[in-house]
Amino acid sequence: MIKIQDLFNMQQLFNLYRLALLFVAVMLLASCSNPQPGPDKTAAGMVLGGAWGAGAGAVVGHNLPGTVTGEGAAVGAGFGAVSGALSGAAYDLNESELIRQEKELAALRVQNAANAQQLARIQNKLDRAITSDIAGGVYQVFFDPDQTSLRAGAIANLETIAESIKASPHAYTINVVGHTDDSGSPEHNERLAEARARTVSAYLASRGISSDRIKVKSFGAKRPIATNATDVGRQLNRRVDIYISRD
Repeated sequence: MIKIQDLFNMQQLFNLYRLALLFVAVMLLASCSNPQPGPDKTAAGMVLGGAWGAGAGAVVGHNLPGTVTGEGAAVGAGFGAVSGALSGAAYDLNESELIRQEKELAALRVQNAANAQQLARIQNKLDRAITSDIAGGVYQVFFDPDQTSLRAGAIANLETIAESIKASPHAYTINVVGHTDDSGSPEHNERLAEARARTVSAYLASRGISSDRIKVKSFGAKRPIATNATDVGRQLNRRVDIYISRD
């Protein structure tokens, strides 16, 4: 027959078991939130966990009827070692993932810096005064993601180009070529690039450039000028190139 004292001791064991599970959860959360580098974190976790488990096992062994205190401590030490090993392993995995992410972030910073410089060079080219003889120039208009409408800055640039062409004594052919980043399907990108080119063509025609002199072409995402792996690179690729040649 189970005695009242035995039931009380079993309840104590159950409470200790719950406390042990809580300890494991706390250790794992701590390992994720504070991934400090250091040697042999798994082994250190086993030692600390084993010490805690030994103490818990001693209490269990003392209170359970028929259980040798040393056996309880040994069982507790084993359980603590396992929980400590799990915590240490989580530390190792978290640190490895952190190092990988830091390397990827550093590479993206370098790429973004290079792309930003390229974008600045392209925009500065349009900011410079356009002479009356603009043959051979390549001018670019950039677009928002999946959009064909002209930005305010693009309208100002196209206005300058149109006025320069009209003021020149020479006759020109204007090739308007649309491009996209690689976000959509090839078919979608082809249509989107053509729509962008036609938007630019229509604006130039509205500013007095003969539509007979404007040629429209689309390359979709086939001719990027920057990587599509970054936001800046994709912005550079969402463009219309305007090639001006003298007849």
